[in-house]
Amino acid sequence: MDLQRLSIKLFAEPNYDVKQPEFVPIFHSWIQKQKIKDHLLIDVADYKHVPEGPGILLVAHEGNYSTDESEGEPGLLYQRKRFLEGSLTERLNTVLKAALQAVELLEQEPYLKERIRFDRNHFQVISNDRLNLPNTEQSHEFMHSSLSEAAKGFFCHEQFTLTRRESDKDRYSVSVKSSIPS
Repeated sequence: MDLQRLSIKLFAEPNYDVKQPEFVPIFHSWIQKQKIKDHLLIDVADYKHVPEGPGILLVAHEGNYSTDESEGEPGLLYQRKRFLEGSLTERLNTVLKAALQAVELLEQEPYLKERIRFDRNHFQVISNDRLNLPNTEQSHEFMHSSLSEAAKGFFCHEQFTLTRRESDKDRYSVSVKSSIPS
């Protein structure tokens, strides 16, 4: 299976103190400076009116970044749109790196200093391909090895849990949590 449409959400830490509109000028400056490596940044869209929605969307040719607040958990969601070469583990690592690069840039923004930090002990993997990867136990078994390898690389250890969201109505989604605080 050549699974491509992968997303990663990195969660904001509980002391998160940033309002959605504050991201608009930051994302515009990123476009002007083309701040994200290997991405052609194109536009910013405001979806803050959508409850628990994408918030502020930074559109890039390769994927979209959004200040996601789904399920009341703020974070940054990266949704890959373009084809990636390599194994599934390599593709997961590429998407993880793209999300991590953006959260590191946000944490370094002078305007956001001390007001936003992202949890490096927890992330979520979501597949936007219900046809090739339905939310089933069989899909989870297929993904387990690649998810584990990507998690090992991200956390630099092997003590973590992979918890699949089991609702048939949801896309395939796995919460990946480190058992060791960073």
